[in-house]
Amino acid sequence: MNNFLDSISENWMAHFARDTFWAWPFLENLHFIGLSALVGGLLVLDLRVIGIGPPKYIPMKPALKLIPLIIIAFSINLITGIFFFCGDPYRYTYNLAFQLKVVFMAIAGANALWFWFGEHAKLNALPDGVDTPMGAKIVAAASLLLWAGVIIMGRLIPYLEGEDLLSLIAILAGFVAVFGLICWVLIRLRPTTA
Repeated sequence: MNNFLDSISENWMAHFARDTFWAWPFLENLHFIGLSALVGGLLVLDLRVIGIGPPKYIPMKPALKLIPLIIIAFSINLITGIFFFCGDPYRYTYNLAFQLKVVFMAIAGANALWFWFGEHAKLNALPDGVDTPMGAKIVAAASLLLWAGVIIMGRLIPYLEGEDLLSLIAILAGFVAVFGLICWVLIRLRPTTA
């Protein structure tokens, strides 16, 4: 494993990220811009699919047109994230928050594939004003929760070095708290029946 990490830490991306004085802050800014666009697009789309909050009034077809923006934003984050990893592979590889972030991203990717191949065509054919199918709502809710996990784990990377049980408990407690907050907000924004 160390030989593999050594080879990563010596590639051109690693040298660019570490040795160019402006590269790391530039990549951080790009990462943040990509994350903002990604989360903004996902919030509008997922809340529209779930049917809560102001996005519920957006017709489905225009909401689905956000998908290319979301893909571009994710690509920006993936590319900048690879630069970060190459710039300090030992720090990231053994960091529990990073490991969990990657797990959440992998599950979010599978969820996105489920959305694209399982729900997208149904939603695209949906007439305006018609409620979305339950399967699409589940995918959208999972998307919000998984990306919240990605963001939380990403923010914890600088603070959780190594792999210890207390860190894991703290991470899971934070994630449960955020999950509870998101559920509470979603319930409060849910349309009431007259």
